[in-house]
Amino acid sequence: MHMEPNHEGAASVPQTTGAPILPAERVYQDPSVPAGLKDKKEPSIPFTGVDACFAILALVCGYLFVWLVNPLALLAPYSLGVGVTIFAACFYTTALLYMRKQKISPPKSSYGWLGLSMVSTLYFALFSNGVLKFFNLFFCMIVTVYWIAAACGSRLEPSLGRFVVPDLLDQLFRIPFSNFTCGPKILRGAAGKSRRSKNALAAVLGILVAIPLVMVVGTLLTRADQTFARMVQEMTAEFGERLLEFLLRLLPAALVGCYFFGMFYGNLQKRFVAVRGKEDVEKAREKRRKLPPAMTVTVLALLTGVYLLFFGAQAATLFSAFAGVRPEGLTYAEYARQGFFELCGVAMINLAVLGGVRLFTVKKGEKPVRPLVVFSVLLSAETLLLIVTALSKMVLYIQQYGLTLLRVYTSWFMVLLFIVFAIVIVAQFRRVNLAKALVLAFSICFLLLCYSNVDGLIARYNIGRYQAGTLDSVDLEALYATPEASLPYVKELYQETDDPALRAEIRNYWGGFGQYDVPFHEQNLEHFLAQENTI
Repeated sequence: MHMEPNHEGAASVPQTTGAPILPAERVYQDPSVPAGLKDKKEPSIPFTGVDACFAILALVCGYLFVWLVNPLALLAPYSLGVGVTIFAACFYTTALLYMRKQKISPPKSSYGWLGLSMVSTLYFALFSNGVLKFFNLFFCMIVTVYWIAAACGSRLEPSLGRFVVPDLLDQLFRIPFSNFTCGPKILRGAAGKSRRSKNALAAVLGILVAIPLVMVVGTLLTRADQTFARMVQEMTAEFGERLLEFLLRLLPAALVGCYFFGMFYGNLQKRFVAVRGKEDVEKAREKRRKLPPAMTVTVLALLTGVYLLFFGAQAATLFSAFAGVRPEGLTYAEYARQGFFELCGVAMINLAVLGGVRLFTVKKGEKPVRPLVVFSVLLSAETLLLIVTALSKMVLYIQQYGLTLLRVYTSWFMVLLFIVFAIVIVAQFRRVNLAKALVLAFSICFLLLCYSNVDGLIARYNIGRYQAGTLDSVDLEALYATPEASLPYVKELYQETDDPALRAEIRNYWGGFGQYDVPFHEQNLEHFLAQENTI
């Protein structure tokens, strides 16, 4: 080690050679840039044949996504089917193989997120509910990118916690788009290293150039000879349509593939992974805290007082729904609807207020401000009471008129809000990983909703009560929105009822139902059973 004297005769800092020592947790800049200097150039893109191979596989995954999932299906989510499950299996396999080839050993905790995402994607192969498919697709995407971060050690902290939102933003936007061009550059670099790669690339370019020429020449030849025209027509009856679909998918598939590879490569190489650290996020949060505790305590106190007045005014009828009693002059429908959606809105406002208090109130030391804790608990408890009264009205409504999708969804949402406010109350007295508790609560509740087969549940409940005589009529029109799931129960009603009008209506809509062609990737188990079990 060489020591050089400075101008004052003192020894300078020893000069070292070799690779710089990087932080063990995250890489904050390109290793090739000396410490303390800003990297004005784009970081280098080191690669091997493995990276080039998986860049191609990422493009294949992009094509499978455009074909089997089809982003346009969000406009008609009922068309999402087993194709989503197939794509997910290919995507997870590609990611795991890439990690293995790069000597990355995912921590055991990351497999929980992988399992959660696999359970989420399996839903598309089983059920037909378009609303749940729409939300489940976004849920699956978020869980999947978080699994990538957990498996590659790219999170701001090694477990789910208060940095979950910054981690998700990094994985969804910063890392994939910052590394968006890595795939094409690696493939171009790999192609220039071997004659075989150059020849393969030249052949692909030759095919692309020849396609329009072949189409023009073929068109002219078909006009010149009728025999040749008939032969071409027979050979290309479906080929032309399929070829057009394939070509139309290529551009979006390439863009999606670059996004996927940018995510893979960025996480594995820690390229653009850490442009900010935990300290930066914490500083940003502290800057956001500008509301004095006296102000937020006053807001909570006033809201708490308003709800106490409301409960006092409603004392006589607040809990009447629990006993199945409705106020005089109101039908069950009017009583159930009266104030229900307003109570839901109030609950959401209270959740936003408590979240805002937690995010923007100035902290004074480690201990929370006691009045803030007291009024947060009171407001949460009052919200729980509002949720319970709203649910009691909904239960009374369902007992009188049966189930619908809207009634199930609103009831589920109110139960979820109840759990959230219960967690908030517990967090005021015990040290709780609030982000982890809320994420797990939502994930469990959402998957339970998905796998409860809501459509079949509604059909079974309404038809069962109609057959038992506790429901005056069965609303078949409400089941038209979920025909595949309700078919087994409608068929049972068809076989048992003696009402000719009811039998005619069932046969008119469900007779021969399911006997139509659907692309394989849009099918699911409910659709398959509907084809096999017609009336």
